[in-house]
Amino acid sequence: MILDIFDVEHGACALIATSNNRYVMIDCGTNTTTGWRPGTYLRSQGITHLDQLIISNYDEDHVAGISDLLDQVNVAVLMRNASVSASDLKHLKTEDGMGPGIERLAAEISRTYIGGAPSPSENDYGDVSFTKYRNSLGTPPFGFDDENNLSLVTFITCHTHKFIFPGDMEKAGWRALLLDPTFRAELSGVSVFVASHHGRENGYCEEVLNLCPNIQAVVISDKKLGYQTQETVDRYRNYARGFIYNGTKRHVLTTRSDGSMTFIIEPGASKVFLGV
Repeated sequence: MILDIFDVEHGACALIATSNNRYVMIDCGTNTTTGWRPGTYLRSQGITHLDQLIISNYDEDHVAGISDLLDQVNVAVLMRNASVSASDLKHLKTEDGMGPGIERLAAEISRTYIGGAPSPSENDYGDVSFTKYRNSLGTPPFGFDDENNLSLVTFITCHTHKFIFPGDMEKAGWRALLLDPTFRAELSGVSVFVASHHGRENGYCEEVLNLCPNIQAVVISDKKLGYQTQETVDRYRNYARGFIYNGTKRHVLTTRSDGSMTFIIEPGASKVFLGV
């Protein structure tokens, strides 16, 4: 498995290429400084089909490139928090306003991606598996009515390694998910922890990290000097064992300092290998 985490400033976008040549993208943010867009990038790599597009969060920074993506690449399955309908999404965005990415997402939810789960053959990702958890839209304390705590949390497992992509989950949402023993058990195998909400304080949850004893690295996706995300770096570092990167032992990687990054998982590998 090869997993790319792209530098999309204060946004999110990652691509998984499996051993059986299937492609899954998590979020579809863009980089306004460099002009990087997900669909244009995939086309440049000769990729014209995504087996899944996973949307972790219903905010513009996670979907800013969705029009570029859908206009250039065929997407077979859209995965998201299905408790939120297109009309629910529009209602959620009445407070902050709908950007063009969210507007396109809402349109696609209504028009295209309505149907059941993928067939068994469509779920064959070779040595990679996906599990997803979410809270439901509703009235607190039994549900959530904000986009962040309705994030879709995705675990990606390949051999002995596991990545977690939690979107913008905040403390209250994390604590609700921790009531599920299956979710708690998933955390024990996490090797690479992508920090929630771009490393911001409200996404940091000690109860979750205490259940992740095998973290090798934490990844923060954010733009330079933005949103006080640097305040949590030292705390995240305490939970990571670290690994050697460019001759230096690293515990926390950030797109603002390290740019885009590639993780390569091979059969039998005891450690995550970070490619260059």
